[in-house]
Amino acid sequence: MLVDRIIESHLIEGEVRPGSFATVKVDRIYLQDGNSPTIAKMFSKHGLTEVFDPSRISVFFDHSVIWPNAEIAARIREAEAFCRSLGLTVYRGGEGISHVVAMEKGWYEPGSIVTGTDSHTCTGGANQALALGMGASDVLAAMITGETWLKVPETVVIEVTGKPHALTRPKDVVHYVLSQYPQERFLYKSVEWTGEWVNGLTPAGADTVANMAVEMGAKCAFLPPLAERHEGLRPISADAIDEGVEVIRVDITGLPPIIAKPHLPSNAVPVSECSGVAVNYVFVGSCTNSRLEDIAEVARVLEGETVHPDVHMLVTPGSKQILLDAMRLGYIETLTRAGAVVTPPGCGACLGTQGSIPASRDRVLTTMNRNFLGRMGNKEAEIYLSSPLVAAHTALRGHIPTIESIEGGAP
Repeated sequence: MLVDRIIESHLIEGEVRPGSFATVKVDRIYLQDGNSPTIAKMFSKHGLTEVFDPSRISVFFDHSVIWPNAEIAARIREAEAFCRSLGLTVYRGGEGISHVVAMEKGWYEPGSIVTGTDSHTCTGGANQALALGMGASDVLAAMITGETWLKVPETVVIEVTGKPHALTRPKDVVHYVLSQYPQERFLYKSVEWTGEWVNGLTPAGADTVANMAVEMGAKCAFLPPLAERHEGLRPISADAIDEGVEVIRVDITGLPPIIAKPHLPSNAVPVSECSGVAVNYVFVGSCTNSRLEDIAEVARVLEGETVHPDVHMLVTPGSKQILLDAMRLGYIETLTRAGAVVTPPGCGACLGTQGSIPASRDRVLTTMNRNFLGRMGNKEAEIYLSSPLVAAHTALRGHIPTIESIEGGAP
């Protein structure tokens, strides 16, 4: 399977067999501001002064874009000094979310191994990279040696059949899978998505599906390549799967948009089961749904309309390039005129420390990947998850819409 072929091509020591341990070469590493101060302290503690290749290591200040207090400001300054001492490339606040920028920069090369200090590094699987989110100590070791180790994961193939409702988006399908299968089914496994629906995904849609592999409990996920030049890395078809590999067939015929209710992404139901639920905070952003395609869909819904007076709507583009493109195409003006607050690119409200933090008893609908209790910084708030399309219609109405109202455009 694809994960085996990538590990084999990077193997230094060990055996490429599910459950065995392997040491592999790493092609690229990136850190984010939540972990880089910790890694800086570890460098200092152990007297480390060099990395294996500064040109292949980058640091993102994406979680802390607008510093909310003196403590975080000091952490960023500490991280900046650390990066300068090692000659690392720094993407300062406002450049964007690490995984989004990594895709734009072409770091997720098909067949490569990328490690990052963020669990959603798995987004790189949309471009057939083995992209691994790791802790600070493992990433530090990779920075020094250019190598890392892992247990070779088993592969699970998800074969998607059928055609969903016209209003259903990639995020809805992932939520549906989460609602049907427990995390244990995918825990520490490599998930290969296949099927006609998967093959038809846009690059942004593929990013969304790969991004939520960690919510599934998976080690990594892969989607089919968009270009024939990567034929050698094409995930194996469902009718020619390695012996012993599990295949899960998911029929999404007629699948409607999905809402994940508090406080788990897997607590997902058809939108009709939540229609009418009042919402007073809508956030469109995060590494799951902050790309130009997402912002364009929200802007189309809000064109000439006004955000409901009871709703605080926040839109955070995933990168500076996305923001610039959205400005050029008029999306930012549309969102601003409608009453949405557009923030600098970055992780934004998803982190729960940077704002806008929901008030107690707020009910939030967001395009994030997680809705754990307290995720956005307040345990007294309820967080629902949806696609950008449903989020936009919710912002206009002040409540979660019905499918019929979305189709008809009625308030």
